[in-house]
Amino acid sequence: MEVGQGVRRFGTRFINGYLIEDGGRLTLLDTGLPGYWRHLLRELDAMGRRMEDIDAILVTHAHPDHWGTAERVRSASGAKVYAHPLDIPDLTGKGGEGKPPPFFKQGFRPFLYRYMIHALSHGVTRLAPIAAVNEFADGEVVQVPGNPRVVHAPGHTAGHCALHLKDRDILFSGDAICTIDLLTGRPRPALPADFVNQDSAVAFESLTRLERLEAATMLTGHGEPWKGGVKQAVEIARAGAREWVKASGAKTPT
Repeated sequence: MEVGQGVRRFGTRFINGYLIEDGGRLTLLDTGLPGYWRHLLRELDAMGRRMEDIDAILVTHAHPDHWGTAERVRSASGAKVYAHPLDIPDLTGKGGEGKPPPFFKQGFRPFLYRYMIHALSHGVTRLAPIAAVNEFADGEVVQVPGNPRVVHAPGHTAGHCALHLKDRDILFSGDAICTIDLLTGRPRPALPADFVNQDSAVAFESLTRLERLEAATMLTGHGEPWKGGVKQAVEIARAGAREWVKASGAKTPT
């Protein structure tokens, strides 16, 4: 499904991956869960492309729903994988054995439970570590199809990054902002729920980095494309975070 100039989206209602086309070559930006392999193949077929046309895999952050097929794609295509150095240990299986977020302690959340069942049925527990991952740095223009610029936006994870295609007026926000609330399924620009963030205060601060970027279209890890501009998306997400703090009594955003 085309969602921007030379950009295709694949996946499901829960999780998005993207293909950036440039000069007949492809960059895969986030890969979805292991079970998303077939979704990727279907999108490549619709484009008239092959796995071997993928030159690079960019990972916005080291959560399983964003890199679950990365090693399989790397092995099949010969593509190079890139991520922020702070997240590479988790991608390569050399990080700590962190506990999964407490999904089932969030009260009665039907949409969240459907998401978890979806993740389990699509192989979230069957991850293959990525054998080789290259580093990209904040501000770097990565020399891969599309030439996206890296914007370090930590908080969701320490190495979380957005990718900016300035010439195409597109920002890939990863999970710095989503366009669906995974607790409720409500469609709107929002920060990820507090319990899935490494540091929600830092995630809130990272919104300032995003709102400085010029892009009419924002493509997220979860939810539909946002066509209202990044600044407006940030304003809505920031306001929602403040409402949550007020309602919950937490002390995260200011």
